[in-house]
Amino acid sequence: MEREVIEFDVVFVGGGPANLSSAIHLTNLIKKHNNEVQEGKKQGEVIEIEDRIAILEKGAYFGAHNISGAILIPDVLTELLPEHIELGCPIDAVINNESIYFLTRNKNIKIPYTPSFLNNHGNYLLSLSKFVTWLSGIAESNKVMLLEGTAAVELLYDGNRVTGVRTDDKRLLENGEYETPGYILNSKVTVLGEGSNGTLRRSLVEKLNLDKNKAPSIYELGVKEIYELKSNPLKKGECIHTLGYPFRKGLSGGGFVYCISENMVAVGLIAHLSSEDPQLDPHKELQKYKLHPFINNIIKDGIPTHYGAKTLPCGGYFSIPELTSDGVMIIGDSANLVDSRRLKGLHTAIKSGMLAAEVLFEAFLNNDFSSQQLKKYEDKLKKSWIYSDLKQGRNFTPAIIKGLPLPGGILLGLQMISGGSNITGDLRTEPDYSTTKDMKSFYGDSLPEPLPKADDKIIVNKLTDVYFSGTSHDEKQKSHIRLKDKTTCKKCISDYSAPCTFFCPASVYELDEGYIRINFSNCLHCKTCDLKCPFQNIVWDLPEGGGGPRYSLQ
Repeated sequence: MEREVIEFDVVFVGGGPANLSSAIHLTNLIKKHNNEVQEGKKQGEVIEIEDRIAILEKGAYFGAHNISGAILIPDVLTELLPEHIELGCPIDAVINNESIYFLTRNKNIKIPYTPSFLNNHGNYLLSLSKFVTWLSGIAESNKVMLLEGTAAVELLYDGNRVTGVRTDDKRLLENGEYETPGYILNSKVTVLGEGSNGTLRRSLVEKLNLDKNKAPSIYELGVKEIYELKSNPLKKGECIHTLGYPFRKGLSGGGFVYCISENMVAVGLIAHLSSEDPQLDPHKELQKYKLHPFINNIIKDGIPTHYGAKTLPCGGYFSIPELTSDGVMIIGDSANLVDSRRLKGLHTAIKSGMLAAEVLFEAFLNNDFSSQQLKKYEDKLKKSWIYSDLKQGRNFTPAIIKGLPLPGGILLGLQMISGGSNITGDLRTEPDYSTTKDMKSFYGDSLPEPLPKADDKIIVNKLTDVYFSGTSHDEKQKSHIRLKDKTTCKKCISDYSAPCTFFCPASVYELDEGYIRINFSNCLHCKTCDLKCPFQNIVWDLPEGGGGPRYSLQ
């Protein structure tokens, strides 16, 4: 298939906050430089950037695939865009009241002390989807080429040097060929900011062994619903975090309720994929969470209107791979920079993008895009507050995974005193897929607790929530999800009771007469299946660009 070849200086893969912030910071630095050269304030040459810098977004629009809590520490945004308020940054609320509760099955206990790293007073509550849409407009005004609905499906190499990407073919015809071939986008530097467990990032790390001697990348799955309320007991800007119920032995995580307007709250739950439970189902746990009297009292007269799900890297400090190689850089969530201790990743994504931009700007100035030049990004990152913060939280997630209140609570208390160290040495983690126990080992002769019948008000079934996510795919395309070996599936069904039919937050996997049926059109692109299948028998490839969820308030 003949493909058009387009030359760029920098191609950013992924249209999230890390890449958008990087592109904005880079072009702002270049504009400042060009103005000073033209005004005679400094010597040098003007750097031409029009049609030379591109951002690829596989969603139908920028923001379509972006979901988070979302709380943003505003300092880093002020550093990126000092005038962000005047530019219309879509802030839903400024946090003015916060609390943490420990939930038992039917009661709640307010925790009197909020650790400094969980202090959110003055931080922004916002929709990540709207925030990313806003950032994309600023990038476009800076002459960055935005390619939405375009998936980068393959990294291109010359030996081990990354030379660009190939984009997706579109519109599969009956003869098995595609009506519109993808493009070859050559670039001096490819920046991978695909978000959590990025497909190209994963292939790069495996090919170049960038995670040698690193802890495994581990993840958590966040599920979130937006409720519109007739009467709201909370005040706009109120922020609630919870520990305890519905989590239990073998399943860890936390919940949250954020009041984003006078009549709207975000209710969510984050579950570690390191769960031992073969029927781990974060969507089900969210429904149980909403039945708790404390949460139910907030949303009881409301209706759900939006839904989304996303994985987050939580391996932190020890799981960060090498982030540069010849022709390529890794930033944001793709670099495992989420600060799980703070329950935040937006600020680290933005800052890492800015640091990468400063190294790229220097590369433009000196016309030096070598691996040695790109390596300066890692050096800057290691000297930044990102690394110092992540180092303090290096044992946070492994402690939570061990269970709350015991023994995890004691370990967390000791970490706060010691600056992050653990009394018996740093805690180890294992890949998420390896932690799942079989049904007999985990449940014995008992059965999992069932949910009450769905009423689509408090108990919302998965397919209804998929509808609320706006998810759709062109069903004429080949499925982007495949099973390596159906025989392996039979063993998984027998011993583990088909975990994919539970952990998937969108009912992509369905047990049908002893076989796994894949409903790829439901897919939310969270890629939990790529991480949690106990046999690593599921392959998640990139679908045609433009498909997937269409988030707006998430």
